[in-house]
Amino acid sequence: MTAGLGLAGPRSVLVLVTGGTATMGGGADGLEVTAEGVDGLRAIVDAWSVARQVRADLVLDHPLRDSAEMGPADWTRWHRQIRAALPSVAGVVVVHGTDSMAFSAAALAFALADAPRPVVLTGAQRGPGEPGSDVADNLRLALDTVVAGRGGVSLAFAGQVRAAATIWKRSTTDLDGFAGLVGTSRRLSLYLPLGGFTGFDEDRFVALATVSLEQWHDQLMWSRPPSGVVLRVFGGGTAPQDKVAYERLAALREAEVPVVAVSQIPAAAVDLRRYAAGRGLLEHGVVSCGCMTTEAAFAKLHYLIASGLPYDEIRRLLSVDLVGEGRSRG
Repeated sequence: MTAGLGLAGPRSVLVLVTGGTATMGGGADGLEVTAEGVDGLRAIVDAWSVARQVRADLVLDHPLRDSAEMGPADWTRWHRQIRAALPSVAGVVVVHGTDSMAFSAAALAFALADAPRPVVLTGAQRGPGEPGSDVADNLRLALDTVVAGRGGVSLAFAGQVRAAATIWKRSTTDLDGFAGLVGTSRRLSLYLPLGGFTGFDEDRFVALATVSLEQWHDQLMWSRPPSGVVLRVFGGGTAPQDKVAYERLAALREAEVPVVAVSQIPAAAVDLRRYAAGRGLLEHGVVSCGCMTTEAAFAKLHYLIASGLPYDEIRRLLSVDLVGEGRSRG
């Protein structure tokens, strides 16, 4: 049942298909989006619609593609499409590739934190034509989750519904490919800057840097100035002493570029005050912010920067749990 956004009824579900393994079949260069894959999705949605007696409208977000090619421009487009649809639908399912699913899920968790109806992401580890495909089970779970009616943003995958701002991909082979808190991501703090956000700025560069053994200052060099930095530190918040790295962090602070620390252990708690080996980061302007994943920190920085907030307010809100992003546990 393919329809435009404006045709959905109050008891309908919008299924927004962006691409990913759930739409793919074998090609000359490996798995790629195929017409057969999309037709298979449509058949699953139509069968569910008949069985549940709930209209489901499938909309293709062209060009359908691998999630490795998705980013802030796509998040903005989906945010606007979903916002426009929510007043007239029971909820929205977003079919997405798994490789960057956690980034997109976190971005939508912030952008749609006040969504009155469910927004549920899903995808697949195995394509529709592969043995043991999980496309149908995950899609039906997502559709059922929408009908259950709890607002907020979540991921439906392998029999679990997880809070979108807490997930990360833990396996490329297991059907249960994601970890994160069971539940949904929704607004928890009055400090969430809803009013100033209209969309993600695709021209903003948020850098990812990783602390390594011994000298790691080269991780803090880029071909263009970043608007923010996610720094992946060791354990609960440590890094080797590196004078040049500290100088570069100080320069970022002087330029009012926020830098947030997350652990290289997914969703581990980071507290730069706990160990002496983390104090140098703290003293040079790096913010520690609890148990956020790399994906959630990246999306949160993008969201706060796009909201037009001043540097000091961004630094403050990085350590405030806005949608449950600081509570991640696997």
